[in-house]
Amino acid sequence: MNKEHPAIVFFSGGTALNGLAAELAKVNPECAYIITTFDSGGSSAALREVFDMPAVGDVRNRILALADTDSPEKANIVAMLNTRLPRYADRTALYGQLSHLANGSHPLMDGFSEVVRKIISERFALFIELAGDSFDPVNASLGNIVLAAGFMAHQRVLAPPIAQLSRLIGARGVVRASTVDNGHLAVRLMNGEILAGQHLFTGKESDPVASPIDGMWICSGIDDPWPRSVHGSSLAINLINDADMLVYPMGSFYSSTLAALSPQGLGQAICRNPCPKVFIPNMGFDPELIGHDINLQVERLLEVLRMDSAAYVNLSKVLNFILIDSVNGTYQQEQDFAALEKLPVKVIDRRLVSDKSEALIDPRLLAPVLMELASTGGKGDAS
Repeated sequence: MNKEHPAIVFFSGGTALNGLAAELAKVNPECAYIITTFDSGGSSAALREVFDMPAVGDVRNRILALADTDSPEKANIVAMLNTRLPRYADRTALYGQLSHLANGSHPLMDGFSEVVRKIISERFALFIELAGDSFDPVNASLGNIVLAAGFMAHQRVLAPPIAQLSRLIGARGVVRASTVDNGHLAVRLMNGEILAGQHLFTGKESDPVASPIDGMWICSGIDDPWPRSVHGSSLAINLINDADMLVYPMGSFYSSTLAALSPQGLGQAICRNPCPKVFIPNMGFDPELIGHDINLQVERLLEVLRMDSAAYVNLSKVLNFILIDSVNGTYQQEQDFAALEKLPVKVIDRRLVSDKSEALIDPRLLAPVLMELASTGGKGDAS
C-alpha cells in the first residue's frame, strides 16, 4: 500500500459502511475492506444455488460505494451495476433483457466506450451460457451477475473479477473477500434454537430472532449447521499484515463484522500486527444485537477471533480502542459506560452524531477521527 496515507483496514459487509467508505475515499484512497461472503438471501442466494459460489452482493456494494462517479462513463457503469431486474415480470422478458445486455444493445450501456461495452457484454453472455434455465432472474442484481460470471470465467476465483470491476469504475480503495471458500453462517440462540443461513437471523428477510444470539460459526449449508473451517484468503491476510490500523466498524454485528473476521487465519494475523485496533459499536437498532451491551459485544468479538487460536488470541492483541459518542449516540441497549472503562482498552468518547445524521454515526465526523488515530498510531487521540 502507498504509505503516503495510513493503511486502514475494515472488516465488514452490507451497506452500513458505504457512507464512511465514500467519505474516506476522498482523503485516503488506500483504505481497504475485507468483506464477508456468506449471505444466503436475496439474489445472492439464487446465484449461490446455481454456481455453488460465495455470496458477492456485499462485495459489489462496497466496490460501487468507492467508485469515481465524477467520470460520466464510470457513473454510467455504476448505475448499470446497481440496477436490479424487475421483481414482477415474465421470465422470458427478463432473459430478453439479459440478452440485450449480452449483445451490448441494452439502453443501460449507453455512454459506455467500446472496450467497456465488450467487457461487460461478454460477462452477460457467459452468464447466460452457464446458467441456462436454472437461474431465476427475478429481482436479480446486474452487478452480482457480472461478478458471478467473472468468478466462473477465472476458474472459480473471486479476486480477478473484483480487481477488474474495481478498475472499470475507478474504485478509490481496495476490496477483498475474507475467504475463497464457500460457506454459510449458523447461530445458536439463548433459547437453544440453531439457525443455519444468514437470512434467518438478520431480521431483513425473516422475523427478528426470538431470543438473543449466543454464538456464531461457519457451516457447510443452510441444511447442514455442523461447523466447518473456511480459510482466510491470502490477499485478506496480506492486507492485515500491512495495516497501520484495523477497524471493527458499525454494521450488522454478527452477519457483517464478525462474519468477516471468522475465516481461519485472520485472528492470528490480527494478533501478529501490533498496530492499533478499533471497535466502533452500532447505534440505532440491529436485530442481531438484542440483549447485547457493548461489553458483551467485546466478549463476542474475542470469542470469534479465538476460534482461530484460543491459546494465542487475547484481548490486548486484538482490541485497543472503543470509539463511542456517549452524549449524542443512541445505543440499542442501555449502556454502562463506567463498566467499559474497566476493560483493558482505551475508550475514546467523541462527537460522532450530527444534527443531520438522525441519531446515527455521521461519516463526516467519523472519518477524520479514524484518520487521526491511524496517523498517530493511537497516541494522539483526545477523549
